[in-house]
Amino acid sequence: METPWIPQLKTGEQPLYIEITRSISNDIANGRLKDNDKLPTQRDLADRLGVAIGTITRAYAEAERRGLIRGEGRRGTYVGRARSGSSILSAIARLSPEGIDLSKNHPVYPLDPDLSVALRHIARQKNSQRLLAYPPAGGLAEHREAGARWLRQLGAEADPRSVFVTAGAQHSLSIILAGETKPGDTIAAEEYSYPGIKALAEQRGINIEGVACDDDGMRPDALETLCRKRKIRMLYCNPTLQNPTNMIWTGRRRMEIAGIAGKYGIGIIDDEILTPLMADPPGFLYNLRPEQSFLVVSASKSVAAGLRVGFVLAPRESQERMIESLNVSCLGGPPLTAEVFASWLDDGTAERVIALRRKDLAARQKMAEKILGDFSFKGHPSSYHIWLKLPEGWSGMRLAMEAQSKGVKVTPAEAFVMDDRRPIPAVRLSLVSTPSEAMLKSGLTTIVGILRSRPDRFATRV
Repeated sequence: METPWIPQLKTGEQPLYIEITRSISNDIANGRLKDNDKLPTQRDLADRLGVAIGTITRAYAEAERRGLIRGEGRRGTYVGRARSGSSILSAIARLSPEGIDLSKNHPVYPLDPDLSVALRHIARQKNSQRLLAYPPAGGLAEHREAGARWLRQLGAEADPRSVFVTAGAQHSLSIILAGETKPGDTIAAEEYSYPGIKALAEQRGINIEGVACDDDGMRPDALETLCRKRKIRMLYCNPTLQNPTNMIWTGRRRMEIAGIAGKYGIGIIDDEILTPLMADPPGFLYNLRPEQSFLVVSASKSVAAGLRVGFVLAPRESQERMIESLNVSCLGGPPLTAEVFASWLDDGTAERVIALRRKDLAARQKMAEKILGDFSFKGHPSSYHIWLKLPEGWSGMRLAMEAQSKGVKVTPAEAFVMDDRRPIPAVRLSLVSTPSEAMLKSGLTTIVGILRSRPDRFATRV
């Protein structure tokens, strides 16, 4: 049944569509709007307010992008975020580049290596034309060897025959799930985790369960309880500089979780995309359970995102399925960009770029720590982001909306929650998606200014 809701608007402070979006958020927070309430049609609300229907269309679209409401086609528009991981991932990707963007964990592009040097080097090779032919599904042998060398430098026990070249970490996750799961299976992940894994699970008809964590990593008791209740096919985890919480699992916790995975026969996806940025990597779950683990690394965060080159270190019994998945998805990893990565690994470019990124990240983290002051947050000198827990009275979605109205984009905890639990009040602040440190400082200062105001200042009086 449609609710007779009318937004409570403040005149002249913001564009009207933003004020309508703000009213939706406030009325959800104060209980005027409840989950699954049906909102007025766009035409009906436009008539009630005496505004153009395009204003309501824009307001509803903005509210849906922020996860406040969901459109269900001809059935109408309802309060409550869509439960789709793919919609959340797409919403983050669609964010406008205007303003100060603290929402995306993109690398700082001015620190990328000089591509022209690598291309000239490749062009001088007598056999460079081989890079335009279809590669073997697992990748060219020399590229698998380059991936193995990189993994060994990071501390993995890597045999090139077990390394597969992919088109980045997201592609790696996709082919692992394609080979190792079927619709109806259940996978587990940290309770707050990378939205891309949720999107992939939904795409394949896989259930996903969040597992509680503490400062040491995923809680063994929580995983054990889940395993006793349900058959868990795979465990996805991001144990180093975890996205979004910045956890680094302790060595003991990695051993405990690996032990539970062994006990219940759970496959492990060890996503270590930020590990190359660590000066002293803490080790891999893969090394503890190589017979049932997949180690995922990528050049995207540490070297250059546009290469779209990743590597999967896979257990022996899964390697034929990896080949099949790679054949189905892309007929093999990208040889030209893999060759660029291999040349950068060989001539020291990759190491130099990673050192530059570490230095830049440390400076940005130091700036963030100084500006955020006494607020509760977790960062790390090698991390792309800050996990900021919010004071009482705030939600991640409300802060995201207020920040957006002031030209700053952040990602609320709602985007990272893996199941239907109520998200904690928190946001992820990316420190790298804006190349200018001055813009970063301005964005963080804006966030602090909003938080130091009273949250009920933004609440609608009824």
